[in-house]
Amino acid sequence: MTEQTLVELLKEQLQIEKNFVVAVDSEIESVHNVAARLLLLETKKDSEKHALIIEGILQTVKKGESKPLWDTLQDSYVDKMVVRRKLENHVKTETAMMEHIEKELKEAKDEGIRLLLKHIADDEKKHHEILQTVIKEAYKIKP
Repeated sequence: MTEQTLVELLKEQLQIEKNFVVAVDSEIESVHNVAARLLLLETKKDSEKHALIIEGILQTVKKGESKPLWDTLQDSYVDKMVVRRKLENHVKTETAMMEHIEKELKEAKDEGIRLLLKHIADDEKKHHEILQTVIKEAYKIKP
């Protein structure tokens, strides 16, 4: 796949995500089931988040950087150790959130509530893993 093909695919995905957000906005008021409404709101937020991620990828790709994403720097100088510590603090917060959700799951009896809490727990686990990977790859200390 060429870089231009990737850019076109990313632009298409960006438009799909944005269109989905608009569609959910227009439909959400007609959904009265709590679980369905919460899921639609979450998928809307996910699509908004995905659009931001894709926009960031497009900005990086359009710069023509030939180095890996892990080595691509922001426009301003930032102390890697300071950022690494902040991300490590976020990992600790994610860990605390995962532990808290596990307690909630043990207490919840309603299957619908359990399903939604499990979904949150799965998201927190993914966030935790991604943060750890970013710390490991983007903020490793090089000699």
